[in-house]
Amino acid sequence: MYEHLLVALDGSPTAERVLEHTEALAKAFGSTVTLFRATVAAEVLMAQTATSGQSVGDVGPVLDPTPILEAERAEAIRYLNAVAARLKQHNLNVNTEHFEGPPADEIVERARALDVTLILMTTHGRSGLGRLVFGSVADSVLRHAPCPVLLVRVKPDEE
Repeated sequence: MYEHLLVALDGSPTAERVLEHTEALAKAFGSTVTLFRATVAAEVLMAQTATSGQSVGDVGPVLDPTPILEAERAEAIRYLNAVAARLKQHNLNVNTEHFEGPPADEIVERARALDVTLILMTTHGRSGLGRLVFGSVADSVLRHAPCPVLLVRVKPDEE
C-alpha cells in the first residue's frame, strides 16, 4: 500500500518526531524511505541579504553566498546521512535527498518525481493568525501533494 515514503525534515528535533511513525509504517509495508530536506536557494539568500537594513534606493554590499550555501548543503547532507544511518540499523531501505528551494514546493515536486505513496511530516497545527503570520509548509504540502500526507502534530510543550 505505502511502497515509498517521503519524510520531510528540517534538521530539528521537532521534525524528527515523525520518525517513529515512519519506522512503523516502513516495517509494516516494507516501504522504501526517502528522507528529504530543502534548504535556501542562492537567489533567495542573495535577495534577503541585498535588501536587509536598506532604505529604498540604497545599494548594499554584494555578498557572495557560496560559503554560506556550501556550509548549509554540507550540514543538510551530514544530517540526512546521520538520520538514515539510525533508520538503517532497523533494517529499513533508506535514501536521502537534498534540494534547494521553498520547502513546500520541493517536497511536492520530489513526491511527484519519485512516485511517492505517502508524505510524512510534522506540523505545529497553527490556525488563524498564527498560520497567516508564519505560513504553513504542511498546509501547502497537504493542498498540493500528489499522494496522501500524514501530519504529526507537535504541540509547543512537546517540542
